[in-house]
Amino acid sequence: MKKNGFLVFCFAFVPGAGQMYQGYMKRGLSMAMLLAGSVVLTWLFSPLGMLVPVVWMYSFFDTFNIRYNCLEGHPPVDDYMMHLGEDQNLLRLVKGRSTLVGWILVALGVYMLYTNFVREPLLDLAIQLGLEWMMRILYNVPQLLAAVALLAVGVWLVRGPRTAHGDREEIPPYRGEE
Repeated sequence: MKKNGFLVFCFAFVPGAGQMYQGYMKRGLSMAMLLAGSVVLTWLFSPLGMLVPVVWMYSFFDTFNIRYNCLEGHPPVDDYMMHLGEDQNLLRLVKGRSTLVGWILVALGVYMLYTNFVREPLLDLAIQLGLEWMMRILYNVPQLLAAVALLAVGVWLVRGPRTAHGDREEIPPYRGEE
C-alpha cells in the first residue's frame, strides 16, 4: 500500500516513526530503542552524545530507503536492527559478546560510583588541604580513564591478531634490489 509522501517526510523526523508508518514495526521499534539507549548513555557519559545525531540521521534516511524500495517493488523484510527474529533472541546475542558487555557494564558502574559518591568527598578534601591541582585531576578522572581505554583499544586493534605461538608473524627485512 502506497503511503503519503508528505506524512513519510513528517514521520521521518521522529526516529522509528517513519518506519512504523510504513508498516515496519520491528524496525521502527529498534530505531526508537536505539535512540532511547543513546540518550541514556549520553546521560551517563556525556561524550557519547555523538550517538544521538547518528541514530537520528540513520533513522531519517532509513525511512526514505524503505519508501524507495517499496516504490520500486522490492520491499525489505521487517526485522529488528540487531536481527533478533523468532530464531534468535537477546540472550544469544549477549552471550556471544558476554565479556565485552561485562566490561562495558563494569566501566559504567565504576563511572557512576565515582561521579556520584567518591569525587565530591575527594574534592572537599583537596580543597581543605589547599591542593587545587589535585582538584582538577580528580574532576577529570572519568575523561582520563576514557581516553586511556580508547588508546588501549586502538593499540589492540592496530596490533592485530596473534599467531598460534602468541606473537606476530615476522616480516622479512627489506634487502633492496639485488
